[in-house]
Amino acid sequence: MEQKITRELKRLGALYTAPVKVADISFSPDLRTLCEMNSCGAFGTNWGCPPGCGTVDELSCKVREYPSGVVYQYVGALEDSFDYEGMMEAGRVFGGITDGIRSFVQANVPASFVLGAGGCTLCGTCTYPDAPCRFPERKNISVEACGINVSVLCAKCGLGYIHGPNTVTNTGVVLFRQA
Repeated sequence: MEQKITRELKRLGALYTAPVKVADISFSPDLRTLCEMNSCGAFGTNWGCPPGCGTVDELSCKVREYPSGVVYQYVGALEDSFDYEGMMEAGRVFGGITDGIRSFVQANVPASFVLGAGGCTLCGTCTYPDAPCRFPERKNISVEACGINVSVLCAKCGLGYIHGPNTVTNTGVVLFRQA
């Protein structure tokens, strides 16, 4: 299964992939404070971001339902470290990879869960908090929202966290159970 997922991630445009054992992933509720600072403006605005996505305890329990995972990355080139448009473009490309792998595993891997990067932007206007999510199987929950430190995760599976000057790296995880 891991090879199948990795092949599809590469086909979709992921530049780096590595297997990870979920038992090796650590969770820290303290990371949630980064979301609560709301520097991205998404906190409390959609079902994929805190608090709508659930607590770190709830999400860590969901992640632990899957023994295996594949960490994937896309690295975007920037003109300089202030290239906001380049960062947004890299995020858009990574979002396409995440949407693509989510569709792939839903069709081919019965027991799977995909974590992306950043907030959920699937719907123009989210129903949060007034009504249930319209597309719960497609919403994006970030690795960080689960309380997973991305730099530690990357180190554990042998991937770089920073890929050089004037780059931005987006990281996600495909979690699965063997069929």
